[in-house]
Amino acid sequence: MVSIRIGYLALAVLAVFFLAGIAAVIILDSDFGNLDVKTVAIPDGDLEISGLLYRPKAATAQKPLPAIILVHGISSSKQSMSNIALELARRDFIALSIDVVGHGESGGKLEATGDLSLGTLAAVRYIEAQPYVDASSIALVGHSLGAGAIRAAVTVRERINATVLIAGGFGEMVADQAYGVLNSTFPKNLLVAIGRQDILFDLSQVTKEWLPPVFGVSLEVVPNRLYGDFYLGTARKLITPSTTHLLEPLDPNIVSETVIWLNKALKSEYVGQQLEESTIYLYREVAMLFSVFVFVGLIFPVSLHILPIEFPDESKVKTKYGFLVDWKITVIWGALSTMLFFPMFFLGFTVPFPPVLFGSSIAWWLLVVAITGLLLLLFVLPKFSNVKLKISLIIEESFTRRGVTAPVALFLLLYLIVYLMELFLDVNLWIFVPVFRVLHPTTRIPVFFIFIPFFLVFFFVEGMYFYTLRRTSEKTGFLSQAFAMSKIIGIKIAPYLAIMCIQYIPMFTLEVKILPSSLGFLIEFLPLLTVQFTISTICSWWFHRMTSSIGTGAIFNTLLFAWISAGAFPFGTFY
Repeated sequence: MVSIRIGYLALAVLAVFFLAGIAAVIILDSDFGNLDVKTVAIPDGDLEISGLLYRPKAATAQKPLPAIILVHGISSSKQSMSNIALELARRDFIALSIDVVGHGESGGKLEATGDLSLGTLAAVRYIEAQPYVDASSIALVGHSLGAGAIRAAVTVRERINATVLIAGGFGEMVADQAYGVLNSTFPKNLLVAIGRQDILFDLSQVTKEWLPPVFGVSLEVVPNRLYGDFYLGTARKLITPSTTHLLEPLDPNIVSETVIWLNKALKSEYVGQQLEESTIYLYREVAMLFSVFVFVGLIFPVSLHILPIEFPDESKVKTKYGFLVDWKITVIWGALSTMLFFPMFFLGFTVPFPPVLFGSSIAWWLLVVAITGLLLLLFVLPKFSNVKLKISLIIEESFTRRGVTAPVALFLLLYLIVYLMELFLDVNLWIFVPVFRVLHPTTRIPVFFIFIPFFLVFFFVEGMYFYTLRRTSEKTGFLSQAFAMSKIIGIKIAPYLAIMCIQYIPMFTLEVKILPSSLGFLIEFLPLLTVQFTISTICSWWFHRMTSSIGTGAIFNTLLFAWISAGAFPFGTFY
């Protein structure tokens, strides 16, 4: 049994660690106090575009500085481009990273906007109006969807002095006439960055077909070679670092080359090629990742005071409903999760409910996995094992009044902490994209409740597989329990790790893409999902360990996943 005294001590230690982590994020994000960093609301017709503004304190009306607007990719947010924004601001640029229409804290829906720049033009107008900005020296940086958005903006605002297209702005998605025609003089001073492991691009096609007319050559474009002239605005360069599509904005080479390129284009200054050695954004990302895990960890000592604690008797092996050995659980649950992953993702595109892009796919995927797993437990496994379930009895045992109110209270505590952080510190918690943030605009609140039944069914059925029908260890002690928790995590994430290994090991060692195009793109969501599933598995193990019930963990994880999904995924569809 965990003593109350140890619980208080653990809470105090975790609180100190969490505050220290957030303090480190704030200090690094402001470049040790040299930058003013704030969230801004940008008017865009009937909508508001949310932006994260990095302003060097040296920027004044008497000494205006060049400005760069950064635009993220699909289902991402302003935080994902803030690493480049931070490094630019540290080198005397005004940097504004925005949430495009339907994403993050911006209003609207993707399919409902008639603005192909997705709010970029509004951001340009906003930044040009600031007295501390040199309106004659503006550049745009866009990744994926954002690359297409800034291309549309450059077509309208031809005075843009430099453009950086990261894995986007080419191909069928930007074939509309409103995106303009790229050539050797338009846009000015163009840097193109595409990862060699980018699943959405064929580099051979890019270098041989798409870029030669843009770079003003007839032969294949050679990566890392400078074409054209900065003074004339015709400078062009292609870089191809070793990275994947979603991680390109985090890649040190892309961050470094972007900063160097914009210094040369806007300031005509030479910047050393070893810029990545003096960057700090990765330290900030590590501090944030640490803070996110500690943030969730706060619930464990707090739960000692509000959970209906009923420690399991480890001397007895569960026989009430029969049992399944670990390898069978791993195979069954892993097979269901992986086999249904791709079909349900495409179902989510067809049935956009809950009404957020990619979120609907996640919801249907987990729900169908749960329903299929439950049918196996009820009608198939009893014929081949000693499993004999009584669903009504399990539900009655799992969802007691206190067993329901306790996880709800813990969830509300976490939401309150996030609310206070945003109110007083203007800080969100993110892992590349915000995972825990206040749900605004308010249209995201109904989406939160829509997700709940999808996730509740999933985590309840998963709880039956992982705990109700699984033998528990008879050993006690910290190391034994840590090992027991690790086994549960392994059972959960092993299939996803296997898929990632199959895809990424050949990709990075041999540059062979096993699953190309859209299928490969979906796999890029697995690392973030794996982190979230690791957190949810730790939570469910802890709650079951304390209460001998699967209901408490199922409810808490449901609320946690509904919160993440309602806050992270964009509104609307993208064709």
